[in-house]
Amino acid sequence: MTAVLVAGGFSAATQIGAGNAQAKTIKKQSEYDASIYDQQAEMVKHKKEIQDYQFNREAARARGTIIAQTAGKGFQLSGSPLAILIDNETQMQFDKAIGDYNLDVEYNYAKSGATNTRESGVAKSRLARTQGYTNAFTTLLSTGVSAYGMSNPLAKKVG
Repeated sequence: MTAVLVAGGFSAATQIGAGNAQAKTIKKQSEYDASIYDQQAEMVKHKKEIQDYQFNREAARARGTIIAQTAGKGFQLSGSPLAILIDNETQMQFDKAIGDYNLDVEYNYAKSGATNTRESGVAKSRLARTQGYTNAFTTLLSTGVSAYGMSNPLAKKVG
């Protein structure tokens, strides 16, 4: 009977340890996965900085071209040349706004992926730990019932 109790206790302790180890592994993996999403979000921020730089260069080039062509033909920057410049600038700002929106969506997707991965990891980790304790409790209960059956003379006669 003592051997059964010792084996049951050892098995329960092992199950708790396994549950805790699994919980730690799950949490570590989810943190790693979340860090990848965080890196993606940072890359999107850098991508936006590059896009803004490129936009400013392209806008300056377009403005310069329109102004130079207007001046080269001897016109003032008014009337049609000014309307073209304004229309061009408006279209470029609209395109920039679309690009900014798309990058904001991409950034928010990556950040929410990181948050979701972390929260999911915490929940899975908690579940693994709980399962370890539940398995240990079941083992201890089963061991107790077995030990009781071995020591109880009435249980021996009924069985």
